[in-house]
Amino acid sequence: MSSERIFVTGGTGKTGVSLIQELIKRNAQVTVYARSPEKVVKHPNVTVVQGDITDLASFEKAIAGHTRFFLLVIGVPDTDKIKINLAQKAYAAGVKQIIDLAALRVPWRSHPLVHPHEKSEQAIYDIPNRGYYITLRPTNFMTNTAYRVETVKYQDTIIDAAEPDDLQEWISPEDIAEVAANIFIDPVEKHSDAAYELIGDLITPTRRAEILTKALGRPITYKQIPVQKMYDLYLEQFKSHDIAYYLATSRRSNPVYRGLPILLRRESENYESWVARNIATFQ
Repeated sequence: MSSERIFVTGGTGKTGVSLIQELIKRNAQVTVYARSPEKVVKHPNVTVVQGDITDLASFEKAIAGHTRFFLLVIGVPDTDKIKINLAQKAYAAGVKQIIDLAALRVPWRSHPLVHPHEKSEQAIYDIPNRGYYITLRPTNFMTNTAYRVETVKYQDTIIDAAEPDDLQEWISPEDIAEVAANIFIDPVEKHSDAAYELIGDLITPTRRAEILTKALGRPITYKQIPVQKMYDLYLEQFKSHDIAYYLATSRRSNPVYRGLPILLRRESENYESWVARNIATFQ
C-alpha cells in the first residue's frame, strides 16, 4: 500500500469523510480535491488540493502521480459529462483503478436523478485502453430517513408516501465508505471491472417506527401521506424536481446484497444499529 496514492473527489460529504477516515486507519496516502479545503479531515496522511471538478486543467495537474481514484460527483448540472471528463483525465494520468460511486440500478431512464450515472458508467466503461473501473451502486442512504426529522422530534411521527408494509432498501454511508476503502487496499487486479450492488437492510416504514420507538423511549408512529404532498415537501427542501420526484416515488425491495459481508469483511450495518449510532439526530 505504501506505493499507492489515492485521489478523492467528494471528500467533504458524509460518504467522502467516512472513506477518508477508513483510509487513514489503513495508513493510506490520500489526496482530497475540494472547493472548500477547510472542510477536509485533517491528518498527516491527507493532502488537500483546492479545486473545482469542472476545472479540468487544475484536476489534471492535481491527479498526476496517483494510482487510484474515488470518483464521487452528485447533485450538480452535467453530472455525466463531468464524471466522464474526470475519468478520461485520470486514466490518461496513469491511474490504475477508479471506484465510481454511482447509483442503484433501475430500469433505463426511469429516474432522471439516476440517469446521468447510467450514462457516465457506460461511457467510462467504454474508454479504450483504460485502467480498472469499479462501480458501487448503493441503494437509499440511511441518512435519507433524517430528511424529515422534524416530524419525529415534534410530532412523534415518521412520514412517507409508501404503504406501511412496503419493504424498502437501505444502506449505511459508512458501509459504502468501508467497501471502497477495502477495495483500495486490495491488489488492483482483484476486483477487475466489478459492479457491486450495495443493499444493507430491507425493512418497512412500520418497522422503522418501531426501531425509533425503542431507541427514543417514546411511541413513534408511521403516517402515510399522499405522494403529491411528499413530493411538495421534498421540492420545498431541495429545490429540485429530480431529487423530490425520486425521494417521493422510489420503490424497490430487492434482497439484502449477499456479497456485502465479503466486501466489508464483516456483517453489514442494519437500520437499528445505524439509528443507535445516530440517535442524537432524532432527539
